[in-house]
Amino acid sequence: MSTEHQSGEPETGATSRSNASRALRFIVRFPFLIAFGIVRAAVYSAWYLAFFLLCMFRPFTGFLMLTAIVMVPMAIVVHAHPDAANGMPSLAFGLMAIGLVAFAIGYTIFLDWFTPPGAEDPFARYRRSDR
Repeated sequence: MSTEHQSGEPETGATSRSNASRALRFIVRFPFLIAFGIVRAAVYSAWYLAFFLLCMFRPFTGFLMLTAIVMVPMAIVVHAHPDAANGMPSLAFGLMAIGLVAFAIGYTIFLDWFTPPGAEDPFARYRRSDR
């Protein structure tokens, strides 16, 4: 009772053994494929959730820029009247302004780098468009 391949040759023990090894290999790999798929889905879900949460805080970086703009005149006033800041040096206000601007720009660059494939900012529709 031998079966024939498409080529018309009878099936030998080597081909039936290769079919059995293919089936066994599939059965052994299947649980690992399922586990890998679950882990991959969890990682992508966490990535998209983190991106969503980080996008929620992007408008606050605009306030950091506004705060930095306010810090520059404060640094000038404190430099002219050192008693106005209760002993805080005027250089601290200038450094705070630089730090706030650096953080705001760095946050935006990081968020653009952190964006998952195919995702876009879900809160962009609430921001003002200058176009």
